[in-house]
Amino acid sequence: MNVSRWRDAAPDFDADIDVPSTRSLEAWMNECATQATDATSVAGSLARAWRALLESSGATQVVASAVWVCVGEDGRLELLGRDGKFDDDNHESQTAVVASEQAWPRAPFWILEGEGAARDLALQLGLLSEQVAAPSLCVPMGEEGLALLWIKSEDGELAGDWRSILQTCANQGETLLSFALRLERMNSSLHGLAESVADAIDEREPHREGRSRAVAYYAALVAREMGLDEGEVAQIEFAALWHSMGRLSVPESVLNKDSALSDSELATVRASSEWGARKLEGVDGMHPIALSVRHQHERFDGLGSPDALRGEDIPIGARVLAVASRFAAMTGRRADRGPMSVVGGAMEDVAAASGNALDPEVVAAFLRAMGRSL
Repeated sequence: MNVSRWRDAAPDFDADIDVPSTRSLEAWMNECATQATDATSVAGSLARAWRALLESSGATQVVASAVWVCVGEDGRLELLGRDGKFDDDNHESQTAVVASEQAWPRAPFWILEGEGAARDLALQLGLLSEQVAAPSLCVPMGEEGLALLWIKSEDGELAGDWRSILQTCANQGETLLSFALRLERMNSSLHGLAESVADAIDEREPHREGRSRAVAYYAALVAREMGLDEGEVAQIEFAALWHSMGRLSVPESVLNKDSALSDSELATVRASSEWGARKLEGVDGMHPIALSVRHQHERFDGLGSPDALRGEDIPIGARVLAVASRFAAMTGRRADRGPMSVVGGAMEDVAAASGNALDPEVVAAFLRAMGRSL
């Protein structure tokens, strides 16, 4: 491509071939990341959007694009989004750098012609080296991240309307990244709160310290092994942290009893999951979590409680919780026994319960994740 095309007026985009017009760029960029709920997925969507936008103009060929995101208050940048062909493997492994505030660019610039702060940043990112092929263009997205574009052209000047187009997309990218980062930080805080509450619940009973964290670990492991999307994994992990919520309704005299429970005491313990689910159900957005907590003691053969649900009628989160909590309970210490062995005891017990108490698919995924098989 002749560099003069960048100095010429930017072409109009043809909306009839699913390409944005200059008037709809913000909506189009937003559409590229509509389904993204975390900074990594937003960055990946933006990397694809940057490349598609410039290639759709017919003025250039973008070999690859990458999006670096500011993920911490220390100015640390991480490479979270990539699209296209990257010839140099060394660049792919470069995942984080620290950029000084003074080096942060305020406008798009050609890497090889960058001066001052722009050149400083290019050096910090390792973009000016003999080992790594430099991208042609860097477009800052506010203070949230950078889009780097590998373009088949010489570097040159940008016409005014090209700058306007790039800036429009940069502004939208900043908005999307900012929202995703705020959501991630909020979720991280909520997750930390859930862990603290779970610890407090577990510590009411002897030998249960850390039990809910263990259940959450195994539940997330199994959910990922089953190929569930990260949103479902996060919900199941969160439900696992809250799975003992109902035990707050059980008197400590019952929880700490070292002899057999009476029928009324057993009824209280069995009803505790429903109590916990009702408390969670009252919080906006917690319905899927509450369902998993309520039905964690259902059995795959339909002989469980509280509703005697059978098979796939049991919510998937509850089926995963049943496996994770069973294994965590057996490998944890109890008042009447020490922890069971992992391989010879707990895993065999989980495998033996496949198809009756536990979902065979979930059991198989658990055993695979643990390096075993049925």
